[in-house]
Amino acid sequence: MREKSQHLGDELVEQETEEWRPHSCGWSTNDFAPQSRTESPKNPPARQLDSTITVCVTKGRSVRTAHRLAKPRASIGSVGGGADMQIDDPEVSPMHCALAITVDGVRLYDLDSTNGTYVDDERIHEVDLENLSAFRIGSTEFVVSIVPSRNLDAA
Repeated sequence: MREKSQHLGDELVEQETEEWRPHSCGWSTNDFAPQSRTESPKNPPARQLDSTITVCVTKGRSVRTAHRLAKPRASIGSVGGGADMQIDDPEVSPMHCALAITVDGVRLYDLDSTNGTYVDDERIHEVDLENLSAFRIGSTEFVVSIVPSRNLDAA
């Protein structure tokens, strides 16, 4: 019985994982293949990973956790929910929000989470972030660091 419950739970997480991808933004299920992405003024092409982008937890149970973006987009959610970055916070949905690399920086998407995603204490659906931008999901706060690779090469 427990195995059946676990299997059903895994199916729900997979279904939720599939649904979080904003298809209206042209995201594909083909492991983020760039040729399958639809470009538009609202959805600029993803830039190559020419920057080191790190998401750091600054407040909450998972404080001091950091995740370096190694692909054009990554999801954030609760532990066990199948997200790329998993946070120990009971107020966070299994697939709570996602970050995508854009031409101008990083875009943050709320994935229709129950408790919302906040930037400057304002609930957002989608917002562009810059270096050292902060956002909050549940009681967990994050800071995004964007360091151009050319700065790393000069050092």
